[in-house]
Amino acid sequence: MTISKRMLLGSAASLTAIVSAQAADLPVKAKPVEYVKICTLYGEGFFYIPGSDICLKIGGYVRADYRWNATGGGQPHYTGGNGAQDRSVPPFAMRHRAHFNFDSRTQTAYGTLRTYAAVHVDNADQGTVTVNPTRAFIQWAGFTFGHTKSFTDTPGTPGDDTFKSLFQNQNISDTGANGTNQIAYTWELGNGMTLNIGADERRNKAIANLSNVVVTEGAQPATAFGPYQHPTPWVNFSVNQAWGRFGASAIFNKVNATYYNGNNAVTGIIGCPVGAQLGTSQCFYPDDVWGWAVLSGIDIKAPWAGPGDHFGGYFNYGQGASAYSGGSNLGSGGLFGAGNVIAIGVITDAVFVNGGQFELTTTWSAGAGYEHFWLPNFSTAVYGTYSQIRYNDTVINSNLFCGGGGAVNQNIIRTTTAACDLGYNYWSIGSVTNWYPVAGFRLAVDVIYARVESAFDGQLVSLGKTQGLRPTGIYTAKDQGILAVAFRAQRSFATGE
Repeated sequence: MTISKRMLLGSAASLTAIVSAQAADLPVKAKPVEYVKICTLYGEGFFYIPGSDICLKIGGYVRADYRWNATGGGQPHYTGGNGAQDRSVPPFAMRHRAHFNFDSRTQTAYGTLRTYAAVHVDNADQGTVTVNPTRAFIQWAGFTFGHTKSFTDTPGTPGDDTFKSLFQNQNISDTGANGTNQIAYTWELGNGMTLNIGADERRNKAIANLSNVVVTEGAQPATAFGPYQHPTPWVNFSVNQAWGRFGASAIFNKVNATYYNGNNAVTGIIGCPVGAQLGTSQCFYPDDVWGWAVLSGIDIKAPWAGPGDHFGGYFNYGQGASAYSGGSNLGSGGLFGAGNVIAIGVITDAVFVNGGQFELTTTWSAGAGYEHFWLPNFSTAVYGTYSQIRYNDTVINSNLFCGGGGAVNQNIIRTTTAACDLGYNYWSIGSVTNWYPVAGFRLAVDVIYARVESAFDGQLVSLGKTQGLRPTGIYTAKDQGILAVAFRAQRSFATGE
């Protein structure tokens, strides 16, 4: 009986082990897979983030730029140290970029809630790596908050959204590449028309105290700009219709300084009371003034000339707002030629002397272009731009840039009897050819000729400090130009491609 009992118990244990092993081999019921759903509300490339009603689109591009007689960022060699055009200046530059962007949208009772973020990762010459968040904004119920392209940027320029030049645009009000901090509100007027109001981060050139400032050719003078009191207000009207696009903006730029740092040695005007510590709140300061600029541009489709063809232009004008009406990236002219020759000029928003008031700088710029498609994937655009920087008679006839403001350490001093005028013209003409072998892949070549025309033309100037390895001494001011070439390879991608 005992033996039988043991056998029965052993058999039961064996059966239990076998059943357990078979149970371990049985398939376990999988959790339901949450597939990505396509979102068709906002165009191609959007998908729903699993578990939410948010639609997301991911995009970006990889870019390689190679340039001759221009910086890695695309500025022709007419200003700064590169204007020296000697053996200290590398004529070749390159930059490679990885760009990523994320566009999320969802519906609310007040319309679409949109967020957008974009980042450049640039690797330039000598392994210099920079990370730049070029877009980070929210749009909702007509408002735009954050860092984005300014509403005041107009069409009709050589910029990326019109004629797609490979060079950094010098003659336009341009925030397209890196964006600007702003707040804005948009009224939809219907039929592709909008009215926009807002305020951007301050964009300015120097305001120079010519009683003591040291002027170096090809560089902005030391600036005496005062505190950033508020963003720059603007109003914009835009049209986007079947025939093309148009935009016009008015911008109001606050010009304010810190304190005088002395008295005017030439005129005896008092800037600081007796016993005051110079450059402190014990001194006076120029009255705050408002500079202004008006920007306009148009881009017109020309299907009668060829599918995809278009042409357009722009015109900007202002006083005390040179970064808008003269050009966001425009530098002071400082292009050396063979021998002791230089094309020279200085760009500012305003100048003043100790004890005096602001003398606003007048600037204007214009340009035009045309793009023709030889084939659906092959085009050539030609474009031209022009900027003029002008100082008023008070600045010129009083020789404020050449020691008339009382400065004894000016780097630029005229050696002739003519009035001292550091105004100048900057113009360029270029042509960019684009080939798209496959969708989203661009190969392009851009050739540009840029020229600095000095109001000092023909005069002798004594340079106390120069760029690069150029010697100090007497130079002849003479108009100079430079030819630059750029090549780009870019592959763009986005979800849905």
